[in-house]
Amino acid sequence: MSLVEPAVGRVPTEAVSHGCFETMRAYRGNIFRLGDHLDRLYASAQFLGTRAPADRAALGRKLTSALARSGVREAVVRVALIPVAGHEAQPHIVVRPVPLPPSSAYRTGIKVATVPARKFSVASITPQAKYSARLGSVLAVEDAQLRHMDEALFVDAGGSVTESTASNFGILRHGAIQTPPMWLGLLAGITRDVLAEITAEIGLPFQQIPLTRHDAYNADEAFMTSTLKEVLAVTWIDGRRIGTGRPGPVTRRLLQAFRALVRRELRLR
Repeated sequence: MSLVEPAVGRVPTEAVSHGCFETMRAYRGNIFRLGDHLDRLYASAQFLGTRAPADRAALGRKLTSALARSGVREAVVRVALIPVAGHEAQPHIVVRPVPLPPSSAYRTGIKVATVPARKFSVASITPQAKYSARLGSVLAVEDAQLRHMDEALFVDAGGSVTESTASNFGILRHGAIQTPPMWLGLLAGITRDVLAEITAEIGLPFQQIPLTRHDAYNADEAFMTSTLKEVLAVTWIDGRRIGTGRPGPVTRRLLQAFRALVRRELRLR
């Protein structure tokens, strides 16, 4: 079962087309890091000039209530703030079963391709805001699929790898986790932030530095992180095998540690 609220929505006009959204993951009926997701949603609204609901706590309760009423235990919960001229933005909530990557992806890793499609430049609209316009991501996925790849990687005008269409990207190199810095123009991923916490706990250096395709091709391991993927190994990039061509021990350890942290925080057994 899925839930859509409200059941009927308005068609946005030019004057109210600056909406933003947030995607969350629920484990056994509990939203993981709801507070962090609301922080990012309200930050996106502030950047876009969207008038977010004043009662943030009430919005959080709406989300948890919608999840409970949907009856979906393992769910993706999405909220979009649709601007209403002269009023607070109207939250539109969708709850549906979480579309997980196939289990084989975690066993073998995925293949990705760098693509010519780009998002808006940082100078125009920063990707740190989750705005509603997704054309760049749609074109990137289409490009990757035409090459029989699982996902796409964006490369900016300066030649730096930034992120995927809906995931952050990182590599293991020289004994450290390396991931592009936010100032290059990428979304501040919730899972990416959790990964920084985990690496600090296990004593693995976490470095935010620009990465080129050369760096990515020569990584010992590579992976993507996102709300839906968690931590997913990348084993081929542009036809180059990464490391052994299988999910590496550090990526597997990070996935296990992430899932253990989720269970602790949500008190799941």
